[in-house]
Amino acid sequence: MSEQKTPFSVLIGRFMDKVEKDPDFFDYFRIPENEAMEIAQTRAASLLADAVAVLMTKCSPDIDFFDCDNEEKVFNFTLTEVEINLLTDIMYELYLKKYIVTLKPIVNVLTSSDIKSLYSPSNDRKTFQDLCNDIEDKNEKSISRYIAKDRITNKYKSIYR
Repeated sequence: MSEQKTPFSVLIGRFMDKVEKDPDFFDYFRIPENEAMEIAQTRAASLLADAVAVLMTKCSPDIDFFDCDNEEKVFNFTLTEVEINLLTDIMYELYLKKYIVTLKPIVNVLTSSDIKSLYSPSNDRKTFQDLCNDIEDKNEKSISRYIAKDRITNKYKSIYR
């Protein structure tokens, strides 16, 4: 009996649930909805590949996440819920980080200093960067917890094996 495989679509679907309120991920100017969804899925698949690379770079898991069939779009093993959540959290982090480069200081054309003080583009940028940093820190901690535990039993590994 062969081991079950986890389709990429499981992670892509979970990631899309995280960004479902972001119209920029799903809507493209003058592109039909079905084509827009294909583009969104391609983008999510790319983020999944990047998330696997990040995870494999930051730790040495008990399983090789590069063991996948890109033609069939499956991992050649069953991912645990912890692994699915970890990878989709990393995908979300990478997705948000792509927006940092688009956040340039905006020149506010309003003349009233009172109105300007109500809206500060630099504060929005800092808030967004803080959000990204918080998510990155959370993911770093999640990776540390993940690598310290057995992937199947979720029990802490012992140095006395």
